[in-house]
Amino acid sequence: MPLAPPPPPLRLATRPALTIAVLLGAGIFVADALSEIGPLMWAAGGATVAVYAAAYAYATRRRIVTLRPFLSMVAVGALAVALGASREAAWGAVAETDVARVAEAAARADSLDDRTPITLWATVADVPRATWAVRFTADVDSAARGHARGPVAGRFQVALVDGTGEAVYPTLRRGDRIRLVGRLEPLPRRRNPADFEYGAYLARQGVGAMFEVQDETGVVFLAPSRRPSVRLANAAAGRVRQSLARYVPAPEARALLAALVLADRSRIDEATLDAFRTTGLMHLLAVSGLHVGLVGLGLYALLKPLLGRLGIRRRRVEWTRTVVTLALLAVYAVVAGASVSIQRAFVMVAFVLVGRAMERPADALNTLGLAAIAILVHRPAALFDVGFQLSFGAVAALVTLTPLLTAAVPDRVRQSKAGMLVVGSLVTSGAATLGTAPALLAHFGRLPVGGLVLNVPAIPLTALTLGCGLGCILTQGVPPLAAAFGAAASAFGQSLLVLTETGADRLGGVAYERVIDAPSVLVACTLGLAMLALWRRPVARRRIGMAAVASAAAGLWTGFAAGEHRPHLDVIFLDVGQGDATLVDTPGGRHVLIDAGLRSPYTDQGERVIVPHLARFGIRRLDALVLTHADADHIGGAASVLKAVAVGRLIVNGQPGETDLWDDVIRTADSLGVPIHTVRAGDTLAVDPAVRFRVLGPTRPHPSPNDASIVVRIEHGATRWLLTGDAEVEGEADLVARFPDLLEVDVVKVGHHGSRTSSAGDLVLSAGDPDFAVVSVARRNRYGLPNEEPLARWSATGAAVLLTSHEGAVWLRSDGRSVRRVDWRNE
Repeated sequence: MPLAPPPPPLRLATRPALTIAVLLGAGIFVADALSEIGPLMWAAGGATVAVYAAAYAYATRRRIVTLRPFLSMVAVGALAVALGASREAAWGAVAETDVARVAEAAARADSLDDRTPITLWATVADVPRATWAVRFTADVDSAARGHARGPVAGRFQVALVDGTGEAVYPTLRRGDRIRLVGRLEPLPRRRNPADFEYGAYLARQGVGAMFEVQDETGVVFLAPSRRPSVRLANAAAGRVRQSLARYVPAPEARALLAALVLADRSRIDEATLDAFRTTGLMHLLAVSGLHVGLVGLGLYALLKPLLGRLGIRRRRVEWTRTVVTLALLAVYAVVAGASVSIQRAFVMVAFVLVGRAMERPADALNTLGLAAIAILVHRPAALFDVGFQLSFGAVAALVTLTPLLTAAVPDRVRQSKAGMLVVGSLVTSGAATLGTAPALLAHFGRLPVGGLVLNVPAIPLTALTLGCGLGCILTQGVPPLAAAFGAAASAFGQSLLVLTETGADRLGGVAYERVIDAPSVLVACTLGLAMLALWRRPVARRRIGMAAVASAAAGLWTGFAAGEHRPHLDVIFLDVGQGDATLVDTPGGRHVLIDAGLRSPYTDQGERVIVPHLARFGIRRLDALVLTHADADHIGGAASVLKAVAVGRLIVNGQPGETDLWDDVIRTADSLGVPIHTVRAGDTLAVDPAVRFRVLGPTRPHPSPNDASIVVRIEHGATRWLLTGDAEVEGEADLVARFPDLLEVDVVKVGHHGSRTSSAGDLVLSAGDPDFAVVSVARRNRYGLPNEEPLARWSATGAAVLLTSHEGAVWLRSDGRSVRRVDWRNE
């Protein structure tokens, strides 16, 4: 016999706010896809539907049988969709005086070698964070370049760069008035298919441009904020930092508490952050419902007996503690950065407390819908933020799936308090994992499963660390008590860090890894979760299940119609700055990487670009890694690639490298048991029967490492590709002399990054009429590459000259008959 009745069926009709929030989100999504439609058109469409419904209701007011209830729902739904669409369209509109327009004009001037610095007058919008540079956002009101000054509006991101190691920038706080002198740039575009879309992320935050300051003379403090609320928030943040620095002994625990209380992760070292990401415990560092609950609801509970002793009537007590609690939470939200999770938690707590003061119960899903409406109306682009999706997905799953999963627990387990404590934690963690799975797989391609187990001890440890940290902050006027709380917070915080790092070592590899970026699959996954939430309503469950299957089937049909099932050869020239890295994916599912980009004290392109690309597309093995020659901009990332994925063989030109970097690559390959093969002109690489890899160079030993580059000709069907490494005039002359009939191609990788020491006339003439000439080169490089002469020669052949400095990664695809370019940013 069960201990408790099963959870009642979930009925969405009794949660109008949730339904409206879903429709509002649908309107935002549609408007984002149809960006050419303006806000007035969307508003007019919604108003038209509403007027029609009202007219019909009035005309049929005396009929017994009428469609008025249905049309009323249609009208409300249309208005919700129109509101979301019009807000998104208005959000995406950019005025002529917006800082984004000024950045575009600055970029055009820079392209004409006009590098005149820009001066901006602005107000600091958030707390500066220090990573490799001090970063913060600011709201601009005017700008000047040369002698011209005018009004400018909008928000931009500032980076205070310390290139000399001696710059001392002024300490800035939220609301400070400043003057900046430096370089203004448009938001960056994604450079490679696996890159995080940082520019799009900033745009969704309302940021329109990026500004870089190179030395301390470029920042002038003008005046502090005059707003009392900002002054109060700054003072509170300062007191928090002072209390943590004074009473929490362990530096690691102080850094952890800064993240938990102030949402400042800049003091946590990167290895610890990686451990939190690997274990799926990163959500613990996000200031959200747990933090708002401890801060606000703790005060709310303490105020009742305190106010009751003052003889205040019960109803007034409820309203007084509600107002005081929400005022404190509002200040805390500003201090902690007002992220989406904080906004959601604040709005939900506000509705719950106000409902209790009005003696009206609050439904969790309805309250969640109200929070979504408040956030999306204020900032519609939040819908596309991973933080919004994870926060709302987790809460929705906790509310809907936890009761169902708990009801499935055997009675003998539920009769044990200890057993139920563990199982209940696992059930809660499982529900939250399911709710966040679509967003995690869509954005990161990784669903940590180890976090299901680690959440059981980690969540209580986080609560204890945060609770003791708050106790330390609140009792700083009583030093012995604050010190006791600080010591306890330090102990609990260090325990949490040990648990996370141990979990990363033992359970970090327990994860489901697959990127889901097809919209139809994501919709099907979301509908599947909705079907599970509505499991106790058979009709709704069946209908939603059919919709999920239909969505998945539509995605498969679309992919089939687009020819994705047909075998093809993909060649991706990755943007690795001033270096080379070309990935060849054959029709038979084989993979060859030719060169691996640059490694320097500042960057490792293998780790930063190539390995994420391989992970993003599920490539766990390279059949061959070809290093054309031993220059650092071609072999720098090889060691990282060798450590990250299995490599069938390492192909080299046989000319010994004379650098520590080359020795490191060879030692890494040897330690991993990767065979090293030397090739010469005339060799063939056996990779895939459908693709032929011919080695055309080097034809002989060369004193120049560049002329000793491995030159590869790829043949697939009737299409031909020539990858020349860094071969210069002498190496090219050898190619023309020995293989004159094999140089006519459809695609050529221009030699030596477009230098005038390569792409001699004989080679260009021998190439015939290629369709594409690809130049792998950095946007800014000290060599002044590419040179105009070789680009002009390739353009004269009729080839489309594509520079990675301008295009980002260049992705070309062959079906065996022709070569076309893949628009990877929109696929």
